[in-house]
Amino acid sequence: MKFDERDLYTGLSALHWATISTSDPRRDKSFYKGILEKAGIKALELGCGAGRLLLTFLQEGFDVQGVDISGDMLSVCRQHANAMGLDPVLYQQQMQQLDLPDRFNAIYIPCGGFQCVMGRRAALETLRRCHAHLEPGGILAFNVAPAHSFYYWGPKEIHAWPGEWKQIANKELEDGKRLLVYHHKIFEDTVAQYAVRERRYELYEGNRLIKEEIHTGQTHWYHRNELMWMLELAGFQDVDVKGDWTDETLNSEHEKEMIFVATKNGK
Repeated sequence: MKFDERDLYTGLSALHWATISTSDPRRDKSFYKGILEKAGIKALELGCGAGRLLLTFLQEGFDVQGVDISGDMLSVCRQHANAMGLDPVLYQQQMQQLDLPDRFNAIYIPCGGFQCVMGRRAALETLRRCHAHLEPGGILAFNVAPAHSFYYWGPKEIHAWPGEWKQIANKELEDGKRLLVYHHKIFEDTVAQYAVRERRYELYEGNRLIKEEIHTGQTHWYHRNELMWMLELAGFQDVDVKGDWTDETLNSEHEKEMIFVATKNGK
């Protein structure tokens, strides 16, 4: 099934992510900040979106550039940056086509953004291009959700699709309008390890619906050893895997996040 990777991050979707960018608790900030402090201040954020982390790090004195696939998201990022007196360097590119003039001490991919790159060859190419854009000794860090066994052997109702629409957000906007967001899963391939979801956005002025959009996207899920092999194929030899935004090595007690930290060898 083919789809446009930008679709989940355009139109009313970008408006939704813009509100999240300003209100998100930034649970991942300390972890990625530690990576920047360890590797050096010149960094690249892949999937920077509306600038949730990027602009925060720029305010704190780090030299961070941003890449995102969505022009709508980058426009929001620039608006937020202007309001903060910042002038970030931003590029609109797919991760698997990353091609920038600079090299970096650190590259990080927050919010599970790596899982949005579909197809094993495109995902591997993303890791290879990250490796090529790092200085020797540079660090790549990214998080993904762990794959659980129920994807394969759980009760049949877990795999039922299309699922029912569920409301996931009700946002009061600065202009007085209200944005409601719903989502449901429409397909899941437990062998190829990906899911397809739709999000419906409803924009209201008072009680009147003035705009509605439906956007579709896919996500890929991974196992630890699978990504370890992919990182090695991409050129990384030194790889650590942490769990749930701690400095602990990933273990069975960690249920929410796998964070891969890969260092490019060489001097």
